[in-house]
Amino acid sequence: MKRIANFISIAGNPLYTIPLFVLIVMFGNEDFSKASLISFLIIGCIFIPVILWMYIKSKNGTYTNFDVSDKNQRKSLFWFAFPLVLIITVFMFVTNQSRNLSISMLFALILVVTSQITNFFIKSSLHVSLNIFLSSLIFTVNYKMGIAVLLFTGLLIWSRLKLERHTVKEVFTGFVIGLLISLIMLITEGFIAF
Repeated sequence: MKRIANFISIAGNPLYTIPLFVLIVMFGNEDFSKASLISFLIIGCIFIPVILWMYIKSKNGTYTNFDVSDKNQRKSLFWFAFPLVLIITVFMFVTNQSRNLSISMLFALILVVTSQITNFFIKSSLHVSLNIFLSSLIFTVNYKMGIAVLLFTGLLIWSRLKLERHTVKEVFTGFVIGLLISLIMLITEGFIAF
């Protein structure tokens, strides 16, 4: 069972799922030059540096593992990722990118900040919160696929618990963070009306 849990945990790692989503949506809906620019900004300026940072820190022993499962070690990851997400978010607004893209980046920034603040108290699951957020982004493009990713996040929760990377409280906290921020974003964008 641990092998299956490990496979699900790797397959659901937001360092892979979100860039894949960006590539599919950008190159499926935008002209090549815009898709290339946005993909470069999000993947090349946020995800690749974060992956390299985590890899180097894991290799030199600063991080116990690539998942950065230690709450204290995770602080430096947030401080590294936050300015990258902030710069790209500001760029999206300053260069008048689509409202949907700019707002999505803003809420991704809010999720990072919320997770960073929460980390002072509890190590919330970023796998869970970011995949909940991803499901809401996919929901805006294809609601059936968004629901499928949301359901997959249930398997991801099981895998994180099975691998003992998180406690029930930590995955629940990640779920709540991802869900609340996603709902607020969907309401802001008019996908959900009250």
